[in-house]
Amino acid sequence: MIYVFVDETGDLGKKIIFTRGSTPYFGLVAISVIDKDYNALRSLLSQIHWLRGTASTINLRRTYNKALDSLRGLKELARIGMISASALYIKKAEYGGRYMAWSDIEALRSEWNYYLRNYLLRHLLELHFSNGEVITEPIDLILDRVLLSEKQRKNTVDYLNSRSDIGLREPFALPPIEYMTICDSDYVGGLEIAHVLADVLKEKITGVITTEVQAASDFIRFEYFVGHRKGEL
Repeated sequence: MIYVFVDETGDLGKKIIFTRGSTPYFGLVAISVIDKDYNALRSLLSQIHWLRGTASTINLRRTYNKALDSLRGLKELARIGMISASALYIKKAEYGGRYMAWSDIEALRSEWNYYLRNYLLRHLLELHFSNGEVITEPIDLILDRVLLSEKQRKNTVDYLNSRSDIGLREPFALPPIEYMTICDSDYVGGLEIAHVLADVLKEKITGVITTEVQAASDFIRFEYFVGHRKGEL
């Protein structure tokens, strides 16, 4: 089993200037680890919490040194091939607009945020699995506290597995998603790590990332996603 932990930063609202509850960007991060190596992540978290003398959740702003130590440990795990991490983000003012300004499927505008998240999640996972490695293990996709109805949850899994009512020119370049789990970073270690990476993505997007955090997080593959305008291929 391969665990893929996903967290997000920013929001999917249409406003492109900072107002309460709105950001001009939205991003997703993914970190994956095979089940037999998951103890390495657990051990890293345990060591960081113990060394720093606190059990509070790791946050890049509030617990900078703890987050930096976590990134350095993750960089080493990535170097030896135990974990991999990817990030994808949009800037709303420059984004092509699918499910934000226009839609090529019949969907209520009130549902566009749901479809946009799925669309960006799919592109994030395609980026994450684009290294040419043949995946033979089943995938458990673990999302951090996303509110979905049972119908939406099933639709998301079907969509990621290219089983969709939307006409597809070809199947997505993704391994089969066997499970999708929704939980919380407060009690799931892998999501706590993903949350740290989401903090890194936020600081990279907003241009306030420090040199040492940038160096410690260079194992993450970042992609700026622009989508395409209506009518473009």
